[in-house]
Order: sequence, then C-alpha cells, then structure tokens
Amino acid sequence: MADAPTAAAPSIEALDAVVDRACRPPTGASRAKQLRWVAGELRTALERDAIPPTAAASLTTLLAPATLAAYLTAAEQGLLRRKPAARPDQPSPASMRVREDCLRILATEAGLPLALPDRERPAVELREVVAARPRSILLGHLENATRPGQSAARTRVLAVIATVLDTGCRAGELCALRTHDLDLHHGTIRLTRLPQHRDPHAPPTTETIALSDPTRAALRQWLTVRTRLTVRDAARPPGPDNETTAALWVSIAPSGHPRPGLPLHFRGLARAYARAVHDLNTDMAGQPGWHPLPRRMEPLRRAIELQPDDPTDPADPTAATTLRRTGPPAPRPARPTAGPGPRRGRPGR
Repeated sequence: MADAPTAAAPSIEALDAVVDRACRPPTGASRAKQLRWVAGELRTALERDAIPPTAAASLTTLLAPATLAAYLTAAEQGLLRRKPAARPDQPSPASMRVREDCLRILATEAGLPLALPDRERPAVELREVVAARPRSILLGHLENATRPGQSAARTRVLAVIATVLDTGCRAGELCALRTHDLDLHHGTIRLTRLPQHRDPHAPPTTETIALSDPTRAALRQWLTVRTRLTVRDAARPPGPDNETTAALWVSIAPSGHPRPGLPLHFRGLARAYARAVHDLNTDMAGQPGWHPLPRRMEPLRRAIELQPDDPTDPADPTAATTLRRTGPPAPRPARPTAGPGPRRGRPGR
C-alpha cells in the first residue's frame, strides 16, 4: 500500500520541531539518529494507517497512550519497515527499548505526559566482564608494546585500550575526546560522561581521571603519531593551527578519502578495536592467566571502577575531584622465557 503524504499534518510538524530541539548538544550523534528514526516511524505509521487518524491533529494526540500502543505494536510486527523483515515474528528487544527511550525523551522535550503500554520485556543478559588477572597482564603488555616501531594502527588501539582501562569510558565518550582534554604533564584526562538513559535536560557530568604510567606512555606515543596524521600543511610547523581536527582519535587510512587524520567516529572505532583485539588475542595466546578479550569494548569498560584520588579541598568550591582506577592489581615481574613472545610488564607502575 502506498504511503499517503502527511507532511502537512500538524502533529508531524510539531514532532519535527521537538526532534530538532532534542537533537541539540549535549545529545550525542547516535541518540540523535535514533530520535529521528522514531519520528520517521511515527510519520510512516500515520501514512499507513497503523495508528488512529486522529493522531494527525496535534502532538498531544500523536503521543496519546492509544496511539503509542498502536505504534509500538506495528513496529514490533515489522509493519513500519521500508523493506520486509527477514524474521518479522522475532522483533529485536533492543530496538523496542530504543523506541520507548526516544518516546520518553520527545515527550519530556515537548512537556507532555507519557504513558507507555505494559509489555513483556525479556531479561537483558550482560556479558561477563574481563577479569582482573587478564587486565593486569594487559597493562604489563601495554607497557612494553608502546615502544617505537609499532604501526600507527597498533599504536592507536593500544592507546585506546589503555584509556578504557583507566577510565572505563564508553565508545561514544572516547570519540568525543579532544586533545585539550589531555593533561599528560599532570597525568590526567578530562572525560564527559554520556551514559545511556540520561536526562537530556541535565548537564553532562565531566570527570577528571588520573592516568597510570602505561596509559600516559601509550597516549604520548599516539600523540606523536597523530601529529603526522593530522598536519594540514607539511611546509608549516605542526600545531593546533595546522591540523585537520582537534579530535583525539583520528583515522589512519580512511576508505574513500585522499588523506588520513579525520575524526574517528563510533563505527570506525568499533571496527578498529575488533581487529586489534583479534590480533592481540593471537599474540597473547598461551600467556599464563590470559583469557581472550571480547571483540567488543563493553565487557572491558564495565570491569573498571573509579574512586576519588585525593580529597577535594572543602574551602575551594571550584576544585575538581580527581578519580583513579581501583584495579586491576599490578602485573607480576616477568620471568625469563625461551623464544620470542610478548613480555610481561615490570612491577606495578
């Protein structure tokens, strides 16, 4: 059935205005894409008569309980897809949660009450986090592997893994980092937290986190490589005024682009991480106590806990609290081994 045009529907016009406001910073690019996706599905539902026609009258009727119940049912059955679903009888629980989260954000932005229908939600099983012992071995490996001679891709992912080990940051938080967020002289990094299900109206939380020695070394080496990748004019000295971007993580050999040094976004970071972890697991195979790292960053991120490093001066209300990673334990000293292979790091640094 052909979709009937609804561009002039008052509810859709009002919804588009709300989406534009909701997508402004500090809303991340991924969440903004989800908000526009849900708004597009609501438009499609109205075009295909999957929701009551009264939903076209106003934003209030569009976000009414009966309308949203019909919309979520149609979405769950795959009736709003542009192309037929391969398994329409098996909807994605994650997609349904995203829809509900976006509806809450849009209703809050519009100042309207929201009543979502009760639905059975399958339990979410979190992957087991990376244990302390493999993380300890990994830190020791990073300390040796950040020596000169590594490829640019290897240097970058070692710095990424080291940063995650110290901060427990998400991929989106990594992509949002800029070079001015680093203070290697004092050994800290400033990180803006972008957790899931956060209130879009609440200001984002910014933390200052102490970096371990291996992480500082990995980041220092990556900054050296990054300078070569981001220089805009080779005839001029490198510096902030002569670089393609201020993003901390940049591309090395982007497909379809004539030069490297472009900001690294979520998908590019995820692909680079998966490739590097595969290689790292191969290198570390047989290491006592080592268990292969998962190819996704989440189990490593969730294993990290932070605690205040130094108590903040109560007399200084502007003083920032510096956080420090609570674990894993320091690696044990290396033992002499026969043949080549990754070496363990020196005792805790």
